[in-house]
Formats: sequence, structure tokens, C-alpha cells
Amino acid sequence: MRLVVTRPEPDGGRTARLLEALGHSVILSPALAIHPDPGVRLPVRRFQAVLVTSANAVRALAARHDADFLKAVPLLAVGDQTAVEAKRSGFPAARSAGGSAEELIALAAGCLSPAGGPLFYAAGETTSTDLAGRLRALGFEVESRAVYRADPEPRLAPAAAEAIAAGTVDGILFHSRRSAAAFALAARAARLVPLPEAVACYCLSERVAEPVRPIAAGP
Repeated sequence: MRLVVTRPEPDGGRTARLLEALGHSVILSPALAIHPDPGVRLPVRRFQAVLVTSANAVRALAARHDADFLKAVPLLAVGDQTAVEAKRSGFPAARSAGGSAEELIALAAGCLSPAGGPLFYAAGETTSTDLAGRLRALGFEVESRAVYRADPEPRLAPAAAEAIAAGTVDGILFHSRRSAAAFALAARAARLVPLPEAVACYCLSERVAEPVRPIAAGP
């Protein structure tokens, strides 16, 4: 199959290599550009745990020398791949919640205590769930900082746009709702909407699929 991967780098490249190893042809067209924010000041406190909802937050922390003190406390990650990235980046006590923000909240509530000290939430500039607010409602003290931002790419990669227009793409992969929404805007700007009927849209969840449905030709 010929597939378009919309995941931002560096995760998009890893996904592409896995698909190529399975025999697929892959075009990489990241829908978002990730930019760590080294200028944001981190609170220097004794935290009970660190919470992350994205591998991008892990990488942003790992690139900062002033975040080394956070590696000494447990890290709760939204999913398995984020936990793997955390361990690879020097956070040995990383634990996966299973894949969603709701599961991360449940994990924190189940294994941590408000009496155990404050939590640090390393977030993106834009978030889909008020993780800090939800945990505060459970009695936790939470310090949150946006350590990176994800900017929509206004245009599709030329190779992806050309292949979609030519009808030579079999499927497009969407890993997040924001990536899906950004891709939809770029596809409209390139006048590629609706997508050809032969193009399958592979979405990680129903929520991710919502911005894709209006641009897909099929049901």
C-alpha cells in the first residue's frame, strides 16, 4: 500500500520506517511542527511526580539542563510509547496510563495522594483536556507549564499533495485530533477535498476521526 503519515517528526519518521519494514510505500507529510520552548521557566520544587500527555513534552524536558531534577521522581505518561520515550530520555521511573488523558487522571488518582506533595504537568501550549484542573478538583496541587507548542503546517508535503491528486494514495494515517484538523485545513487549501474515494483514512480513535469525516469521500 502507498500511505501518507501525518504524524509530526520525529514520531512520524519512526512510524514511516515501521510501515516500510512491513512492505508499504510511505510519504511523510507532518500536519504539525513541534517547537520546544526553552524560555519557559520551570518551577523548582520537590514534586511528587511528573505528568506528561505527549512524547513531545518528554523530549522538551530532556533537552533542558534545568529539568534534570525532575528525573529523580516518578513520571506518569499518557501511553506506552510516551513512557518508552521517557525511559529512553532519562526518566527511569516512567509508567504508562494506557493511552488516554482520562486514564492518566485515573492512574494519578489511584497511585498518588494529595498529601504526598505537588505534581508537575509538562504540557503543550494547546491541550484537549484540562488535566491540571481535573486533578486540582481531586485535591492535588498541580504546577503546569507549556514546554512546547505544535503549530499547524499550512501546506501538505508536495509529494503527498501530488500523490493524492493523482489518485495513487491508498490510505492516510491520523494519530491525533489536532493533526487531523490541521491536515483537513491544508487539504482544503490545496483543493484536494473531498479526498478520492479510494483513499482510506486510518484514525487512532473516534475523536481523531471527527475532523477527517467532512473531507473523506466515503462513509
